[in-house]
Amino acid sequence: MSNILWQRLGAACGILYVVLIMVGNSIGGSTSMVAIFLFFLGSLWAFLRRAKGDSGWLSTTAFGGGLVAIAVKLVGDAPLLAARRAGEGFDPQLAPALLDTYQASYWLHFFPLAVLLAAFAIVAIRSGGLPRWLGWAAAVISLALIAGAAAGSANLDSEWAGFPFLLFLLWTLVTSIVLMRRAGQPLPTVGAARTSSVKETG
Repeated sequence: MSNILWQRLGAACGILYVVLIMVGNSIGGSTSMVAIFLFFLGSLWAFLRRAKGDSGWLSTTAFGGGLVAIAVKLVGDAPLLAARRAGEGFDPQLAPALLDTYQASYWLHFFPLAVLLAAFAIVAIRSGGLPRWLGWAAAVISLALIAGAAAGSANLDSEWAGFPFLLFLLWTLVTSIVLMRRAGQPLPTVGAARTSSVKETG
């Protein structure tokens, strides 16, 4: 398989992740999507490195934010999933504590997702290797995720607080399509853009 095809398959995992989350949004379903999201995350990291340069720390920050988000979410998902499989042998007195852990992990994983989007936004806006409007959208959604996490953690309007995650899924869907379309294409880096600018003004 060609490198371009692999790039497109990795990017397409973002679309698959969103579709499966929307179709089967349950504890077991969302946890099983971790591997698919990791493939998308790896594709995004590679794309950002090409746009930012091999020494770009922002691409690593975005990748790290995605990994932390997955880890935090799994911390809350795993105990509740195990309790459901236990069935009748499960102590009902533990149910409230497990549910609180699950809800807390849901809100807390918004913060590392916000870091992922913020790092993406900086690279997209500065480098020009990605649509700048997608970068600005990521910046806005990043702030929305922080606000949603704060509201959800404080037990405020939970219906509104969860809306930023839907925006994140929409961003993932659109970003996947953009990465698929740009697979194999040369990307302008920040350094290249500055060099070109100096030549034009020289």
